[in-house]
Amino acid sequence: MILLRLFKNSRSAGVAGMIILSLAMFAKSFIQPAEIVAYSAMPFYNLVFGAIHTTPVLNRIVTLFLLWIICYMLIRISVRYVLLGFRSIMPAFFFLFFTVALPGTQQVSPALVGSIFYLLCFAILFDVHDKRPDTFSVFNAAIVLTVGSMFYLKLIWFLPLIWISLPAMRTVTWRELFYPVIAYFLLGLFLFSWYWIVLEDSTGFTTLIIENLSFEGSLESYHFSAYIYYGFLLLMVLIASIYMVNRFQTRKIVIRNIYQVMFFMFIAGILFFLFIARFDTTSLVYMAFPVSFILSNYFHRKKNHWMHELIMWIVIGLVVYVQWMI
Repeated sequence: MILLRLFKNSRSAGVAGMIILSLAMFAKSFIQPAEIVAYSAMPFYNLVFGAIHTTPVLNRIVTLFLLWIICYMLIRISVRYVLLGFRSIMPAFFFLFFTVALPGTQQVSPALVGSIFYLLCFAILFDVHDKRPDTFSVFNAAIVLTVGSMFYLKLIWFLPLIWISLPAMRTVTWRELFYPVIAYFLLGLFLFSWYWIVLEDSTGFTTLIIENLSFEGSLESYHFSAYIYYGFLLLMVLIASIYMVNRFQTRKIVIRNIYQVMFFMFIAGILFFLFIARFDTTSLVYMAFPVSFILSNYFHRKKNHWMHELIMWIVIGLVVYVQWMI
């Protein structure tokens, strides 16, 4: 049982294995660089990441660095709230294999950069169960999401997810529900002031908002290997969800609340992918966060070790197949 022993424990060997796997997934992109999509997004994104779209190799390196940051955040969340019972880098394993299996996802994008702020926002919200009502934890989380919107404005569509998730963690006040609105009002005020006063281009503000909130894109046709791969992963998510539901009541209240929020995140990620991002594969990252924990929880069960080992090898084999065919 090579993979289970390697990735179930947060050890140096597992970290090294994760780095090697991620580099292997990007090998084709480094050897045969595909065309880089030059995103034109929000001001912060254009300022920080706009130039690297002309350098494919640097773009891939930065992408790997951002993915490793997210993997570290997922592992820290798992350890902090004991979501898997003991230390594990399994969430990072499933996150990578769900997010960047397709070559088009292996580059820096507004969705990928924004996802770091999205995950950090909910990492802060997971702590509200220990905070008294009307503290600034909710406002801090909203500010983080707002800063992320300076890179990827479509994060604003996750505001209802904050309002739905908060009551699942603890009793909230109406002021806490109003904090995210204040945060985004400050963002709008800053952008409008910048374009109207500094740049003297008030129409540029309107154009910026319209372009970054537009519903563009359509479902692309991929080789059938991609549909087999994601179909297999979604089947595993269904099985893992049934397993979790059957044992849900035996977990601690805090852990149950967090997994309930992750269920909301999964539904929101699906809706975001279908209706907001319009099948943009870079937005799969928002589904990948809850999926990584749902699958990890299932693979941490004590029974059927050999079956789990086989499934992980099948996942790796399907990724290789997808990389070969696309």
